[in-house]
Amino acid sequence: MSGSGRESFTVTLPGGFSRLMLGGSLLFALFPAAFALAGDLPPLGVFMFALIIAPLPLAAVAGRRFRVRVRDGVVTVRPALFGSEWDFVAADVTRVVRHINYNTGMGTLAKMTVHARGRRVSVESLMVGSEGFWAFIEGNVDPSRIVIKVNRRGGTHEGR
Repeated sequence: MSGSGRESFTVTLPGGFSRLMLGGSLLFALFPAAFALAGDLPPLGVFMFALIIAPLPLAAVAGRRFRVRVRDGVVTVRPALFGSEWDFVAADVTRVVRHINYNTGMGTLAKMTVHARGRRVSVESLMVGSEGFWAFIEGNVDPSRIVIKVNRRGGTHEGR
């Protein structure tokens, strides 16, 4: 454990995530609205389609809200939709699971889930600031609490 504890950074979803989710939901909403105006879609169909696309605007709201901030060795987590803000220090961490997935057409995807104070937070490689968070956790948490799971085309391998 070799971190200085003086790091200060924030992990968030990429800036365009919320715009993509809102734009996508608005685009999808145009289709049933057009059919309903033309009289080809009953009101129940419009309602059902609205239920189907409802997760997109919820994801947009969640994306704007989610944040993990590290300041002077204290990690503060603001959940995406439900729950209150909570914090922990490296000594509170009971388990860390880092998933590395090489089995994608997009390249390597990785995710780290940190369990602390009876709760957990996951940070994925596509998030802004994820590398700093991973370095902070790996530098300040006892290595015996860190498990690395690697998924290759042939299956899962558990390391460390």
